[in-house]
Amino acid sequence: MSDLRHHPPRRWSERIDGICWLPRLIDKARAHDAGTLGHYFFGQSPVDADLLKAGRIGYDDVLEAARSAPDDAGVLAFLEARSPGAGDRMRAWTANPGLIDRFTFALVDADEGYTTGPFATIVRALPGDAIAEFLRKVLPCKVKPTPT
Repeated sequence: MSDLRHHPPRRWSERIDGICWLPRLIDKARAHDAGTLGHYFFGQSPVDADLLKAGRIGYDDVLEAARSAPDDAGVLAFLEARSPGAGDRMRAWTANPGLIDRFTFALVDADEGYTTGPFATIVRALPGDAIAEFLRKVLPCKVKPTPT
């Protein structure tokens, strides 16, 4: 089970069959279901939305896949069955993510300690979950909260 209150999801650059961000999304889906998402987004992330749009799948598909498949390969197989060609379309997105997505990759890497330098120093100097709280206010959530 993924408990993202104590550690981050997998890094955005980890891949399943050539698809970046999907392992991270799976971790967030499982944490969402467990009520252990912490300050991470599931249903509000612009990168999630772009990957899902490319795959022609939705958050509900990812949740169902994460619930039914024991591993990443099973999740991808489920998504491919749900939307034939999803894997190829998500691999194409991986090869050329949008500008906002690339900026988000840099922000995530800075926040989670993968990078150093002036940008990372500024990001890590922000109070608590300032970025996450701001984004929660301006981005609509497309997933119902998990009952507690």
